[in-house]
Amino acid sequence: MKHGFLLYLCLIFNFYPLMAEPVDSAFIEQLGLPILSIHTIDNAIPTCDYIWAPEGEYGISTTNKTKVPGRIILSLHDSILFDSGNYQKDTAGMTIRIRGNTSAYYSSKKPYKIKLEKKADLLCRHDQRYNDKNWLLLDQGGDNLKWTIGFKLNDILNLGGWTPNYMYVNLFFNGDYHGIYMLVESVKRNADCRINVEKNSGFIIERDAYWWNEPIYFKSTTDKGYTFKYPDEPTTGRIDTICSIINDVETSIETGHYNEYIDIPSFAKWLLAQDILGNKDGGGTNIFMTKYNMDSDSKVTMSTLWDFDSSFRTSNEWSQIHNNKSFFYYPSLFNSPDNTFVLFYKQLWREKGDSIIQSLIDYIDDFGHSQLAYHLQQSRKFDGEKWNYPPDSVQQNISEAIEWFTARKQWIDDNIETINDYSIIENHTYSNHHNNQLYNLEGHIVTKPKKGIYIKNGQKIIIR
Repeated sequence: MKHGFLLYLCLIFNFYPLMAEPVDSAFIEQLGLPILSIHTIDNAIPTCDYIWAPEGEYGISTTNKTKVPGRIILSLHDSILFDSGNYQKDTAGMTIRIRGNTSAYYSSKKPYKIKLEKKADLLCRHDQRYNDKNWLLLDQGGDNLKWTIGFKLNDILNLGGWTPNYMYVNLFFNGDYHGIYMLVESVKRNADCRINVEKNSGFIIERDAYWWNEPIYFKSTTDKGYTFKYPDEPTTGRIDTICSIINDVETSIETGHYNEYIDIPSFAKWLLAQDILGNKDGGGTNIFMTKYNMDSDSKVTMSTLWDFDSSFRTSNEWSQIHNNKSFFYYPSLFNSPDNTFVLFYKQLWREKGDSIIQSLIDYIDDFGHSQLAYHLQQSRKFDGEKWNYPPDSVQQNISEAIEWFTARKQWIDDNIETINDYSIIENHTYSNHHNNQLYNLEGHIVTKPKKGIYIKNGQKIIIR
């Protein structure tokens, strides 16, 4: 009964935008954002069904997604920036389908996945290294700049060695105005321009809240579900190998030997990003992990940040993933017998927190004075009319974001010391007679240390 009522509401909200007045493309193109026009064969629209999580899980996922062929054209004023041509399998055109899970169910303005038949750079950077088949269209009409800010934070922290590039566009679907979208690179392996892992043995996996709706997945010893970004169709042997690695990670955290398995700086940076953003999402934060290859010196690494819809929601507490033991490993890392992670996390904030926050504030302030901000503001009115919501102003979003990060910095400053670091040795004198490796706060081995703070055997070392 509950599900039927939700579906009824969804149908109402999906129908409402169809009653809005049509918007002329010639007028919209004068607002400044590029126009992305999608023309499908027979004007077909991608559809999907929805499936509810099995008992013990949560969320609503998509199923029976139709993949619609067509043509995609990107233009700016009178200039054609990109034209895929009419659909010809493996030669020209593209296919488009609905992407997402619970967010796709509740939103009448659907996100989409585009797959080009021939590799190209939809962001028009005139460099073949950026060519790829897979691209995303995300609803960004009223996102309060969360994704823009989130990607900037990823860039500041250099997580995953790659930050997705994007372009704000006004989307027309078979001549019908669909509002503001973000055309963005998808998370996948591309050694030239996205996530670089070794082709034959590296992997990109996702700690996935929707593992139960994927054809290929594995469960770890602590019953956490993982799905694959690369390889997307792994052999049984490769699945078993990757599962064994994750099980070793879990065991090592509990026993205090995780430094052999995980890249500690990336784990610390990823969580700090969630805490800075105040992410309320504890289960669907799109947690990507990579391992470059199977060599012994290649560790499991936290990858690029993704999914910022629940940012700016935990103003007086840590992000939800910070304390969610059932979904990910951070509470276990905070309580592991080896406190190296705790030290990295706290020291990262002490040494970099001020500059991270200031870089974000400077970026947001500069964005507010940009032509992009002006063009985005011009289009928001029409996105709001199309999808029946009162749009915020870009300047309001900027003021609120700056206010958020100013207050957030103070909150983290006030609470960072409450995190357990029971085995810190504050005044340990370094001796060359110790045989164990010495690491700097970026996780790199140091053979000729200078004055500063280092990590050794899970303890903080101060060389004076």
